Amino acid sequence: MQIDSVKKYLTSSVNTPYFLFISDEQYIPAKDELSSLGFDFVPMSRFCNNDDRIPDIDGLLTYIQAGDGNANGKKFVVTGLGEFLALRGSDEATGTLSRLKDHNVGGAKVVLLLRGLATLIAELQTDPRFDSRRLSVVDKAECNLSFTLVPPSIGSSALSGFKATLAELENGRCGVVVVNTAVNLDKAIFTVFRISNAYEGVKFLSRGFALARSCGSDDRWAWLLAELNQSNGSLDGLFEKHSLGNNLESDFYARIAGSDYHNWLYFICLKSKTDTLQNGYLRFVLDKTSSFEDFARNVLNAIIDIPHLDKRFPSFYRDRKTLVEKFPESDIADFVVNSRQVVSESIYKLTDGTKAEREEIIAWLSKNDMVQQLDGIYPVLAAYLKKYLFKCPELAEMLTEYFEAYKRQKLANNIKPEFLEKVDELALSRKFNRLPTRDEIMDGVDKNDTFLYWLDALGVEYLSLIEILAQKYGLSVRVNIARAALPTITAINRGFFDAWQGRKYKNDELDNTKHSDKGGYNFTNNALPIHLAKELDIITAMIDEAATNLAQRHYKLFLIVSDHGSSRLAVLRRKEEKYDTDTTGEHSGRCCKLFQPYDLPFAAEENGYLVLADYGRFKGSRAANVEVHGGASLEEVLIPVIELSLKDRSITVKLVDETVTVDFRTGTEIELFVNSPVKNVSVVLNAKRYSASQIDANHYSVKLPDTKRAGEYPADVYAGDDLIDKITIKAQGRSGKVNDAFDDLF
Repeated sequence: MQIDSVKKYLTSSVNTPYFLFISDEQYIPAKDELSSLGFDFVPMSRFCNNDDRIPDIDGLLTYIQAGDGNANGKKFVVTGLGEFLALRGSDEATGTLSRLKDHNVGGAKVVLLLRGLATLIAELQTDPRFDSRRLSVVDKAECNLSFTLVPPSIGSSALSGFKATLAELENGRCGVVVVNTAVNLDKAIFTVFRISNAYEGVKFLSRGFALARSCGSDDRWAWLLAELNQSNGSLDGLFEKHSLGNNLESDFYARIAGSDYHNWLYFICLKSKTDTLQNGYLRFVLDKTSSFEDFARNVLNAIIDIPHLDKRFPSFYRDRKTLVEKFPESDIADFVVNSRQVVSESIYKLTDGTKAEREEIIAWLSKNDMVQQLDGIYPVLAAYLKKYLFKCPELAEMLTEYFEAYKRQKLANNIKPEFLEKVDELALSRKFNRLPTRDEIMDGVDKNDTFLYWLDALGVEYLSLIEILAQKYGLSVRVNIARAALPTITAINRGFFDAWQGRKYKNDELDNTKHSDKGGYNFTNNALPIHLAKELDIITAMIDEAATNLAQRHYKLFLIVSDHGSSRLAVLRRKEEKYDTDTTGEHSGRCCKLFQPYDLPFAAEENGYLVLADYGRFKGSRAANVEVHGGASLEEVLIPVIELSLKDRSITVKLVDETVTVDFRTGTEIELFVNSPVKNVSVVLNAKRYSASQIDANHYSVKLPDTKRAGEYPADVYAGDDLIDKITIKAQGRSGKVNDAFDDLF
């Protein structure tokens, strides 16, 4: 340190103060050395008249003057003067230094230890008399002091008042100084930050806090600031206190549902830790949301603006679904309306999470066309629409095609002319009479430890869904197709339930949904088949109940039986017969008490009724609701008798030869090995069933005459109605090329 220059000053004849411009780093060492030279220290803060007033320069001059008269020490160092002047600005500092520069100190020796005034040195040195005898500069007088002004309302640990601040600087304080003062520092040479509200206080206390003020109201920022002051300014500590330290993406709705401080703090926490979140859609929404009030709405609706072909869409769709699964139906209903903005896109934004969405999906598909992504959007509906392969002798193919077409038209809400021709043909031939009656099927059912579940109005249209749900729940399923008695009304078809001696239960939900006002649907109010969503919910709940009871070993067998089916297409047909009978029509006119004479080629006489087997309706009957029954169309007459039990998971199937040779004329043949005894083995390949021939206790042969080209073919192996395993058939041509489709053509 250039203390030697001070020593020269002490022995010189210079009778003005000595200016020692000092750096932050050398400030304390300089004080120590000056102290060793016998200097007394005079802090400027002593000239402040109260805690928040600037010091009195005249008081300093008076003190210096007194020093010359031995009233004080003969040599002393003034500290705090440079910082004080730098806080007051260049003009005041230059004027005061100029005044001091030429101030006669008489016989005293006065050193002004000055920080923060490096920018003024050059101007002072323009006076040729102000030379090295009167000043020196240490380390270029570099100073990094900055000041943050906070009002008392912020509640931070600031220095209170200008006097205390100056005293802190006189002791060598460096860096950032937080001050609570009313002194005007607008012209300060130092960098001065001003905190005027709670939001800025939060930013000040929590370094790196980068959220916009628009993220919260002044009241919430004030609350957060108050908590930060109690947490030593640690935002992470505050989040921990509110159980926001980890697992931020769990219980999402419970955390944002509401408008109080805790809900808002969760939003602030998510915004602060966006980079740590796994849910990409949540990150996307947070990035575009600056206000908590918009947050929940954006979570619901932001997906609407993402085209389904956008590469981000699949993951965004999945992530959003997990976020909104607990949202109430009312919020989802609002989203459903918003999603209609672009009709061609809206279907892809919906999920199967709520009733409102499920109905909207069905409504959209009814008015538009099928989409390939339905299995991901509404898997239960996709399962319902899947082709079910009937196994009834002679009628299997006809029933398979009939009910696939029926389900497609029920969803599309229309009837194709060729299908009507088929219905009329069947109304005359009544091939369903070849099927066994329900009573015949029930006679063969094992009733020991069996629970009877009667789902009123369960037709065979749901069998593909039931089969897939049974697989999902790990159940073994056996299906028998029976015919109901005519007319297909409950009063005629409930004998099986009344005669059952064991445990039993009747569920009316499906029947009520189809044709009762209490089911919640009305064809007049809404002609779209949105009631299908509730039907599928009822089926799903029934299988879930069966799986639960079987898993708990309450029963060995869960037997599902129905009284009759129902017809949607008969409602859509809107065909009234010519007869205005004097007998009150029942069940939407699908049947009527027998009268004579009549000319109805599609009507059958049974049990004292005239029963319509086409899609006609007698006059004078109660108006149809969303679906009807009582007639003799296939969907009304055919009913399933379903046996559910726990599945034997140990059964596996292997191909004896993983690769087989195909012939373009005769196809190919595979051999299966099954590790347990099973019956009625078949293979379903490309939605077609191929029966297996048993070779021995564990081996089966299956001819595949339609597999005539090389390639890999995934297939399902069934034992009865049970899907017991999946296989992949690798077929090759005679040349041994698996992928050469033309190999066998030449």
